[in-house]
Amino acid sequence: MAAVPDAQLGTGKTGKLGFLPRLESLRGIAAVSVVGYHITSQFTDTYVTGMAPVVMFFVLSGFVLARSLQNNPNPITFLRHRLFRLFPAAIGVVALLTLLHHQYGFYVGYETKFDPLNIVLNAIMVRHDINGVMWSMTVECFATPVILLSFWIFQHLGPRPLMVSIAVLFGLSFWGAYVHLLGGIANLAPLYAFVAGVLLQMQGGRTAERLRTAAVWILSIAAIALLCFCGAQKQTAPIIALETLSSSLLVLLVAFRSAIGLFAVLDLRLVRFYGRISYSFYLLHPIGMSLAARLLDARDLPVLLAISVTTIAAIALTTPMAWFSWRYIEKPFIALSRLAAKQPSPASAIEPGASGVSCTDIRERCRGGAEDTLNTFGNE
Repeated sequence: MAAVPDAQLGTGKTGKLGFLPRLESLRGIAAVSVVGYHITSQFTDTYVTGMAPVVMFFVLSGFVLARSLQNNPNPITFLRHRLFRLFPAAIGVVALLTLLHHQYGFYVGYETKFDPLNIVLNAIMVRHDINGVMWSMTVECFATPVILLSFWIFQHLGPRPLMVSIAVLFGLSFWGAYVHLLGGIANLAPLYAFVAGVLLQMQGGRTAERLRTAAVWILSIAAIALLCFCGAQKQTAPIIALETLSSSLLVLLVAFRSAIGLFAVLDLRLVRFYGRISYSFYLLHPIGMSLAARLLDARDLPVLLAISVTTIAAIALTTPMAWFSWRYIEKPFIALSRLAAKQPSPASAIEPGASGVSCTDIRERCRGGAEDTLNTFGNE
C-alpha cells in the first residue's frame, strides 16, 4: 500500500485533526465541473443545472466544519472564521458586478435591480439575484447553525438523532414551501447534506477502516458513476438524495481510505491549484461564462464541440480572476481571522510578546494563509 502523508491520515503534529489536501482537490474538481453543467444548459434543452457538484460542496462543508469544531468547539471562534471565510470574496464579487453594471451595463444571468439595498442584501447573501450561483451561499449561511447544532447533538446524544434529522429533512425536501423557503432560486432540498457531512466526520472513519481494498475501489467507482448520472437528471428530491449518498461515499473514502491509486489524480498540482481557488472560482465563473459567450460565437458549431470550446474558454477566463480573489481577498482575511484568535488578553497585553504573535508570524500567516484551509466555503 502506498505511503500516505501524515496530514492525509488526519492528525497534525499538534495532535489536532490535520489538513486533508485531497478533499480540497475534490472541491476544486466540483467547482470546475459546475462550468460544464452551466454551459451545457446554454446549448441544449436540458434539466442539467449543476446541482450535483453543489451537493458535494454541502457534504464537504458539513464534514470539514465538524472537523474544525473538533479542533476548537468554541462557537464564537467558529462563527468568526465562518464570517471571514465566506463574506469578503462574496462582497468583492458583488462589488465587481455592481461596478461592471454601472459602467458597461454588464450583468450575469438576468438583469436585476442594482439599488443600494439590493446590493447590500446580495453582499451579505440574503439575496442572490445579482449573481445567481450565490443561492448556494445563502443556503450555506442558513446551514451554519444547523452544523453547530448537529455537532453538539452528536457530542451529547450520539449519531442516532442526526440520522433521524437527515430522514426528516429528506422528507421535507418533497415539500415545495420548505424547498423555496429562502426565496429566489435558493433550494433547501439538499440541506441534510450538511448533516450527512457532520456524521461522516464524527462516525465515518470506523466504517471506512473496515472496508477491504477491493470494496473501496468498487464503491469509489460506483459513487463517481452515480454522481455523474444523477447530475444529468432532473433534480427531484430522490435524485438529490442519491447525489448526497454518492457525494458522502466519495468524501468518506477520500478522507479515510485515500491510499488507493484511484485518488492519486487529486494530488496533481493543477487539481490542487483549482482546489485552493475553488471558492472564488465558483463565485466568479458566471462572469467567465458570460465573457466566453460574448467573445466566442459557438452557436454554429456542433453542440458537443460548442459546449467543449465554450467551457474551456470560460474556465480560462475565470481562472485568473479567481486566483486574484484568492490571493488578495481570501488569504488575507483568513490570516486576519487567525490573528484575531491569537490576540492577547488585556492582562497579557502589557508584556511584549506575551501573545505569542510576532511580526514574523503575521507575515507567515499572510503568505501561507489558505494553504491549510480546507473546508468548502467554510472555516479554517
